Amino acid sequence: MKTKILICFLLCIGFKTFAQEEKRTLYPISVKRQLFGVKFIYDRQIIDNAAALQIPLLQARDPKVSVEFLTYKQQQKLVKLINIIPAGVSLYTVFNRDKVSSGFYWSTVGSTLLISTYLNVKANMHLSNAINRYNEVIRNNEIGLNVQTTPDHQAIVGVGLKHNF
Repeated sequence: MKTKILICFLLCIGFKTFAQEEKRTLYPISVKRQLFGVKFIYDRQIIDNAAALQIPLLQARDPKVSVEFLTYKQQQKLVKLINIIPAGVSLYTVFNRDKVSSGFYWSTVGSTLLISTYLNVKANMHLSNAINRYNEVIRNNEIGLNVQTTPDHQAIVGVGLKHNF
């Protein structure tokens, strides 16, 4: 009986000791603004598309970061859908020139341009808020508490402090 308990104990300790643990290291995101666009730098990699930041932003598990980034994504999808309208009107105008007045055509194209520009600006503001909040979250000090029990049911308490310089 004692050997079975010893084997079970060693197996449990072995599984706990040698189990793979996912290390979730989050790095700050820096923004590099250029003449024709924005580049993001994450973990020494240059990223052109903000959608590629979805994984690190959502791994922060902060509700404000998630809401801001998902709002950005939703508004970008809306901009793409709105930009289909002038393409459809232009295609219809090519085949039916007599039925479409120039005033209607230009007002449709101009209004969709204004709406998509407004939504792009708002979406980029949400992305900027998400990145700023993300950088705040990962730079904060962390205090951890770890409680484990020994085989004879005594508690071992560990306290840790992480400070980023």
